Amino acid sequence: MASARPEERNFKAVLSMTRSDDSSPVFFKVDGERFKESRTLKLQVDTSYKVGLEFRPPMILSDATISGSSIKPEIKKNDHSCTSYDCTLSTHGMSSSKSKDRSYMVLCLKFTDQHEMTIQIQTKLYSQKDKNHVMWGSCLKSLDFECKMKDGQNFVDVQKINFR
Repeated sequence: MASARPEERNFKAVLSMTRSDDSSPVFFKVDGERFKESRTLKLQVDTSYKVGLEFRPPMILSDATISGSSIKPEIKKNDHSCTSYDCTLSTHGMSSSKSKDRSYMVLCLKFTDQHEMTIQIQTKLYSQKDKNHVMWGSCLKSLDFECKMKDGQNFVDVQKINFR
């Protein structure tokens, strides 16, 4: 008699980000093995960012936070192939990172099916005065997440993260 295995469901999540004021791109850099993660997202303090979230197949969000602050996702599209949301991330009041230091931006997503997805993204925050370093590196098109959920578990297992 075969044992019952928990049902697994795979989905893809895509995060895109631009500056809210002028829609200019966000950048990332390859750090190699200097830090825990090989890539670092570069953001500027006292800045608002437009964040897009897309899920294939469709997933319905009930709540979303970045580093403890609600980002209030607004549904942009919901059809048989995907669900997409727009929201805003504000770095107002955050401190710039020290030289050779990295922190983590923690993205927490809660879905209506009771699953939760938590992602830590290695980040460096630059001061408002630093207009050059924040734009060095590669232009971020998106962060792509390959995800898996199992019945009986309430967390999403992020299998792979790609900076594109």
